[in-house]
Amino acid sequence: MSRPPNSNSPRSRATAQINPRLEKNLAAYIAAAGAAGLGLLATPQLAEGKVVYTPANIAVNGTTNIDLNHDGIADFVLGYHELDKSLVLAVGPLVTGNEMKLANGGAAAGFFGVPVGPGGQFAATNSYSFGLIMAVAGSYSVTWFFGPWANATNRYLGFKFLINGQTHYGWARMSVADYIHGGQVVLTGYAYETTPNTPIIEGHTHAENADNLSPSNLLVPSSQPASLGMLALGADALALWRREDDSTPN
Repeated sequence: MSRPPNSNSPRSRATAQINPRLEKNLAAYIAAAGAAGLGLLATPQLAEGKVVYTPANIAVNGTTNIDLNHDGIADFVLGYHELDKSLVLAVGPLVTGNEMKLANGGAAAGFFGVPVGPGGQFAATNSYSFGLIMAVAGSYSVTWFFGPWANATNRYLGFKFLINGQTHYGWARMSVADYIHGGQVVLTGYAYETTPNTPIIEGHTHAENADNLSPSNLLVPSSQPASLGMLALGADALALWRREDDSTPN
C-alpha cells in the first residue's frame, strides 16, 4: 500500500491562483481597515459626564461653606446676617462668576425633578452684598418668619459655578426651620454635573437614577402671603419678599 503524501511537506502543497480582481479588492479592504483602526486610536475619546453626589448632615451655624466639586476651593457660603430687627439666612458666591438660581428676588427653593441648567435665571446677589435671601426671621412686638425657604423641607438650591473657567451646574438639598426660635437649618446633600454646560436635575444623585422622596416633596408650593410679622417690619421687609403673583405678567 502506498503511503499517503505527508501534508506537512512543502512539496505536497498545491499553489492556488487568486483572481486578480479579488486580490485587488482584498488589498483595498485591508488598507481601509488598517486606516480605520489607526483613526480610532488617534481620535480622543470624550469623557462621560456624570453626577457627583455628596451626602451630608450639616447644621448651619454662623457660616457654612460648600465645595461642590471637592477641589479645595469653596464655591458658595450659607450664613446668617443681621438686618434691622431681623436675622437673615442667605447664600452667596465665594468665586467670581458663580451664581445661585433666582426666583422672586431671592434664592429659589426648588423641588425634586426640576432641571438646573442653561437658560435658567441666576444671580450672584440682589440689593444686599451678602448674596440672595433664603429666609428672614425676627421677633419684636410680634414675631415673623418668611421667605422662599421658610419652613422648607428637602428643597433644592440651584447653582451655576465655574471649574477651570467652564460653567457647571449643581444643587444643594436643605431644610429650613424657624432658626430664631430654636429651629435648625440643615444641609443634607449636594451634587454637581461633571460635563460643562450640561443641566442637572434637582434630587438626582446619578445621571440615570434619582433619590426616592415622598410624593409630598413633589408638590408645587402655593403662594406665601405676607404675614403680620412682615407688615410689622415695614417696607424694608416687604422688599425682601416679592410674591410670585407680582412678578408674573398678566
